[in-house]
Amino acid sequence: MDQILVWIVDDDKDYCELIQEVLADDYQVSVFHEAGEYRRALAEHTPDLVLMDINLPDVSGIELCSELTESGKDCAVIFVSGMNTLEERLRAYEVSAVDFIAKPFELKELLAKVQAVASYQAKKRTLVQAESMSRNMAFQSMTESSQYGAVLQFFRQCFLCQDYQSLADAFFDLMQQLNLNTCLEIRDNEVHYFAPQNADISPIEANILELLDKHGRLYDFGSRTICNDKHVSFLIKNMPMDDEVLYGRLRDVIAVIVEGLEARVMDIRRQQTLQHVFMEIQSLLGNISGAILEHDEKFSAALTGMTTEIRTSFHVLDMTEEQEEYFASLVERNLKEANSAGDAFYRLQGSLNTVKNVVESSVQQ
Repeated sequence: MDQILVWIVDDDKDYCELIQEVLADDYQVSVFHEAGEYRRALAEHTPDLVLMDINLPDVSGIELCSELTESGKDCAVIFVSGMNTLEERLRAYEVSAVDFIAKPFELKELLAKVQAVASYQAKKRTLVQAESMSRNMAFQSMTESSQYGAVLQFFRQCFLCQDYQSLADAFFDLMQQLNLNTCLEIRDNEVHYFAPQNADISPIEANILELLDKHGRLYDFGSRTICNDKHVSFLIKNMPMDDEVLYGRLRDVIAVIVEGLEARVMDIRRQQTLQHVFMEIQSLLGNISGAILEHDEKFSAALTGMTTEIRTSFHVLDMTEEQEEYFASLVERNLKEANSAGDAFYRLQGSLNTVKNVVESSVQQ
């Protein structure tokens, strides 16, 4: 810890020299013989303790102490004065002095009182520093908690996004909460660019994303950072490089975010592929149903016509009754086999309907 800073304000040069010599081994001591010099120094520095005479040639020590109290500076004042009266002590108390030493005094008394006040000031300084550190840590913890809460909310929102635009909107909402200005690139069979509020990204930003999408997970340049995954990249345009703590925390956060984006992009691609398969199967089923219906109508008409012609031609062929029955049974047996072949088409249609239902269920999940 830095040495306690003690100032002596007194017009008695011999007295100041003596006290400075006595305190120099344990404290950092400065001497002022008149008020103007003391005031100029006080404008730039704050002592821990001031040993002040009440009767100075240009101004009262009481007035200087009052000014010090009103300034709000954390400094203790011990008056050292030859005017050892009740009135002087009450005046010292009224301007918030911590002690009063009457001249002449024993050096042991001065040293004891200076040591007590200096120890108190040192402990108070330590407490102030500890409080400041605790406050900063608490603020940092709250900030981190808020940031991670926003990230978790983003991940929950991701599961509701069924297309790239809604995913980009959720991403930009998160970036706004993190006070980051970004643009986004998503790559599948083609490249998609997104900016906040559905704006267009600039050509140079698109070019930067294209050039740097293979430069590792995180790549810094200037005050910008690009974050990459296989199908996702985003450019942060205002990365706080000058704040080491915030910069490090944000790097950890955006590394998690890009993984979440990548996972959701892959899931959306899977959903879109399944949707395409579903539409293809649905179209195929429609074609098969139409083809089966057309086949059944034509096949039924052909068989009906053929059967009618065969039965009406029996008398022309001059066949015996046994021959007619044999020939009729032969036709009926082959008609049944033809119908069973038609049933196979319906079984195929049923199987494809099952596949369609499975794909539809997967798409809706």
